[in-house]
Amino acid sequence: MENKVRYVLKHVLDDLYELGKGTKRGRLKQQMKKLTGVKESHFIHTSKTKVRYEQAVMKFCDFLEQQGIKREKHLEKTSTEELQRLIDGYFEKLAEDGLSQSTIKIHIAALEKTLEVIRPDIKEYLENDSNRISWWSEGVASRKREPYADPEAIRQRLKEEHRIIAEAQAIAGFRVREISKTTVDRENYKVITKGKGGRIREIHFEHRKEDFEKLADLIEKIQEQEYEKHLKDYYKDIKNACKATGQIYNASHAFRHEYAHEREKELRENKEELKTLLDKYGADEKTKETVNNEDTIKEAIDYVITRELGHNRSRMSEYYYKS
Repeated sequence: MENKVRYVLKHVLDDLYELGKGTKRGRLKQQMKKLTGVKESHFIHTSKTKVRYEQAVMKFCDFLEQQGIKREKHLEKTSTEELQRLIDGYFEKLAEDGLSQSTIKIHIAALEKTLEVIRPDIKEYLENDSNRISWWSEGVASRKREPYADPEAIRQRLKEEHRIIAEAQAIAGFRVREISKTTVDRENYKVITKGKGGRIREIHFEHRKEDFEKLADLIEKIQEQEYEKHLKDYYKDIKNACKATGQIYNASHAFRHEYAHEREKELRENKEELKTLLDKYGADEKTKETVNNEDTIKEAIDYVITRELGHNRSRMSEYYYKS
């Protein structure tokens, strides 16, 4: 009987630990830099790290099995594109389950160590800086969850090609990579984008027409410049702007927080828009009824913001706008 995926990945971990234990990681990194030009170690050097990685890998295997990928042959037959989609879905699930950013980083490192060995075609995707940041930044932050103290000051310090990306994120709550996958419906004042896991969502702007016109123009400009090839520069520019304005760096994710904060205020003040969006986003009757009571309206607001941000669980909205 062919090995289960979990056994294959565990054997990879075992081998990496056998090769790395007893050696000093720093010295090995220096040697690798001399040989390859990259200061890195491919091995696992401590039993504590091995245990943490094994826990992460087994959780990933549980997720794969739920998707019908149980044995090595199933993983081999999975296309590169489908495996990328599964990885996106896995990290989104970790965030929705309430895992911290630091824990998600461990999961990323664990897959980088193991999955790349048996599926080298996924190596570039796992090691891509913008992918990694988008995965862990969805997790629960150790510090207070909020937008930048002065996001506009940061945007004004960005290069023009980066400023328009940040503005689009603030207007529509986009994940940074979603902008390239977005189409604009000017006639019906809405945008349609493909989010994590390949899910399609619509964001409606019938009550925000001025914002929509600005967003539509921004999306057109951003898509023309093939911005995804230069996202590392985008994050670096934001980091420099944070330093210059004395603000704590939180990548581009803080612009999604900003969007959620502003939307919470807007929807609380505009019940007609809230009711319209509950209909458009498919809310059930119980959720719709919460609009009419100040003690329960939060449920309706959470429902709308969650879907506009591209999540499934309403409680995820609290991560973005509740301090």
